[in-house]
Amino acid sequence: GIVDAHHHFWELGRFPYRWLAPDAPPRPFGDHGAIKRNYLPDDYRADFAGFRLEGSVHVQANCGADDPVAETAWLCDLSAATGLPSAAVAEADLSAPGAADTVARQAAHPLVRGVRAMVAWDPEGRWRFASRPGVLRDDAFRAGVRALLDHGLCLDLVVVPGQLPEVAELADAFPGLRIAINHLGQPEPARPGNADLWRQGLAALADRPDVFLKVSGLWTIDNGWNADSLRPFLAHALDTLGAGRMMYGSNLPVEKVNTGAARQVRVLQTLLADRSAAEVADLFAGTARRFYRL
Repeated sequence: GIVDAHHHFWELGRFPYRWLAPDAPPRPFGDHGAIKRNYLPDDYRADFAGFRLEGSVHVQANCGADDPVAETAWLCDLSAATGLPSAAVAEADLSAPGAADTVARQAAHPLVRGVRAMVAWDPEGRWRFASRPGVLRDDAFRAGVRALLDHGLCLDLVVVPGQLPEVAELADAFPGLRIAINHLGQPEPARPGNADLWRQGLAALADRPDVFLKVSGLWTIDNGWNADSLRPFLAHALDTLGAGRMMYGSNLPVEKVNTGAARQVRVLQTLLADRSAAEVADLFAGTARRFYRL
């Protein structure tokens, strides 16, 4: 069975979703015209047809609501009505003065397991989700992280390889904080030096047992999820962190722009053919179940 550790739902009339507006420009992952439409549990289940989907983790979708807790309330209704999602990683600006209050209000919803911070920042300017470099070291951000720990919540992070050492520092500063790095840490081997930074970063995380890695968003390695392109990265991550700290996420519907769920699963099964049944079970379901307490 599969527990999908990373996907999104959206209902375009409900919240602004400015990045999905008809005139919104293409994103780093490509032209996303095809996903500028509602994406709800029925659509999602259809994308996983033929596979045993045993649970799913919704990750905040930059809905643009004035109060991000509104997205969570909607997801709770959706989950009650359809059985999906099984859990949610909510939105909160951890650097904002009111972060502790937002985190507390998010945590009040039983569906919520954590918060996602999109803090990617690279010197070249391709990834600038954060307002500046070094956010993970900021006192304000760390005050927000303290609130997560107070409520027993985990932290999802979007970072680039050069920031992985900062993730290691954060883990050291907050013992017991469970951290999930989205999209395999975005290796982007086509960018000079990036794969080396990624390997160095993973080495820094190897002995931080509360830092986990999502096998999601692999378009940064290869848009078509071609096995030969992905193999060295998946193998290195498995050898460095182990399957018990790695979890598959479809990144639907975003990843559909390049590669749908069925192909993702088949390619990963091919790449995991020489691994033990226990490792395969962890990567596809067990790790996500434990990490998000499903």
